[in-house]
Amino acid sequence: MKLVDKFTLWFIGIVILVTPVSMYISYYNIKEKIYEAEVIRLKEINDKIANQLRAGKIPRHSIFDFPAGIVKLKKLPKDNVAVNEYKFYNEQLKRNECRLDVNSFYTINGTNYKISSYNYVTKGEQIVAGMLKAVFWKMLLIILFVAISARLVSRYILLPFKQSLKTIQDFSLKQKEKIDLPHTTTAEFKELNCFLKKMADKATDDYARVKEFSENASHEVQTPLAVIQSKLELLAETCIGEDQAALISDMQNAIEKLAKINRSLLLLTKLENQEYETSENIRFCKITREVLSSFELRLQLKNISVNTDIDKNVYLQIHPVLAEILLNNLLSNAIRYNIEDGLIEVTLSRKMLMIKNTGLPPEVPVEQLFRRFKKSNQCADSIGLGLAIVKQICIVNGLSVSYQYADGFHVLEVDFPEERVSQDTEPDFEPVNFKGTPALG
Repeated sequence: MKLVDKFTLWFIGIVILVTPVSMYISYYNIKEKIYEAEVIRLKEINDKIANQLRAGKIPRHSIFDFPAGIVKLKKLPKDNVAVNEYKFYNEQLKRNECRLDVNSFYTINGTNYKISSYNYVTKGEQIVAGMLKAVFWKMLLIILFVAISARLVSRYILLPFKQSLKTIQDFSLKQKEKIDLPHTTTAEFKELNCFLKKMADKATDDYARVKEFSENASHEVQTPLAVIQSKLELLAETCIGEDQAALISDMQNAIEKLAKINRSLLLLTKLENQEYETSENIRFCKITREVLSSFELRLQLKNISVNTDIDKNVYLQIHPVLAEILLNNLLSNAIRYNIEDGLIEVTLSRKMLMIKNTGLPPEVPVEQLFRRFKKSNQCADSIGLGLAIVKQICIVNGLSVSYQYADGFHVLEVDFPEERVSQDTEPDFEPVNFKGTPALG
């Protein structure tokens, strides 16, 4: 719900809560004032009749247009004025009536008199009915004007906030330009823009430093590793004993593993920094078949059978390099953790990619295998980053990945969202040769 809608509902809620209270106060005051004014008028009538009696005149109360009566009393009550209200049903007019009687008591020329006058007044129910009708139209007009004016006002007052929000949404850490937020005269928006600009500038600087460090570290680490590896190769060509050759072989394996870790961590850093963005669809089915064919030799070495069900013309919005790394890591794991004479099933459709392979049960909970340096079992040729890279690739591209072990099969499934997958009707064609991208992790 938008901010302006929340303010509108809040204001209307206050009006709805306050209106009954204000209506009751208004009803009570209106009724009191009507009765008070009528009592004063009737008292004045009684006083004028009493003045006629004092003057020895015959009272002509009809000239006051109010019915009046004069009664002699033996004894006067304590109060000089008594006011009575009568509600009754008028048989002649066929309606309920409300009559207000005012009795005034006087002693005139030694004689006690009760002078009475009365009049019909507006009933409380009639006042309430009129007020309810007025309140209905009042509420309707308030809601209408609040809804319209709130949107008109928000168009101008909240415009700087909306512009700042759009600027932040379009902001990218890869851009070297500083963020430019719109000018505003609202104090709160000024404070918000100041904070956003400060955080965006800091994020840009941090991103640049991290990117520079990761690139420098990768380059600086790769250089001595390459030197060490070349020196070991030269050393292996000299006259050495069997024990020395074994040690050199172990050292070469360790160096290759260290270089692989370096490449994998650098790739994860680039993925987290969103350096592999793409807005084009690639033919994912073609890459799947190509990567699968590149593992033919490794499959033969372990005598692993492969069953495939790959739909044609499946297009996916993903960077080609990431697509190849994703498939390489999944298939490499399916082979590495498989058994002799095992089985791999590869299924690709518009909705998902699923790779199943036989293998021993994992030694750790499957939900932990997407963490860095976590392995299904302590396989010597794995560094434990393969599934972490797969997970990060899926996060970057809006895909979801799941892993489970059931009935002797490891099942890895990557689900495709509808907005990132498409299917054409063009005939299939020969796959384009990509540069070989080894599995990382």
